[in-house]
Amino acid sequence: MSERDRGRGLSLAARLRASLDSREAADRRAREEEARRREAAKRQRVELLRDLEAFGHALGHADVTATGQLVAIRLGDRVLRFEIDGDGGDVRVTGDGLSPGWVLRRNDELERWGLHPPHGAARLLFDAGLEELVGRAFALRAPDPDPSPVEERDDLSRDGTAGPRKRSL
Repeated sequence: MSERDRGRGLSLAARLRASLDSREAADRRAREEEARRREAAKRQRVELLRDLEAFGHALGHADVTATGQLVAIRLGDRVLRFEIDGDGGDVRVTGDGLSPGWVLRRNDELERWGLHPPHGAARLLFDAGLEELVGRAFALRAPDPDPSPVEERDDLSRDGTAGPRKRSL
């Protein structure tokens, strides 16, 4: 083989090698990013479980069991459990009054946790979602946040019917 024949494929080989090196570097970056994402999800789930544990203790009447993977809140003979579900990022929710398939999932755009029921629309956990879970699991309903008595509300008459309050002279 002549000198000239030996160098014919070197240019092609160099271009292919550069392409393979670039692909390998992109794959490595993707693996590193996925590892960072999984680690961040793990930290966020642990923080969520701590918040849910604190919520359970704040109820005052509940027995709370917490491990690194699970928080169980027991009220009487009913229980609500939050359990880390694999390496994804989800937290599985089970308990009395809940059908299978309830999940807590982090919304990275909002930087908040959402409650995803098996059917129906998702809602933010610490807005309406947690109240719904507690209501279903423990058959409880939080009182209306409006503490004003009926007779002091301007939109009700003295007898409690709707309409402006009638005043006598």
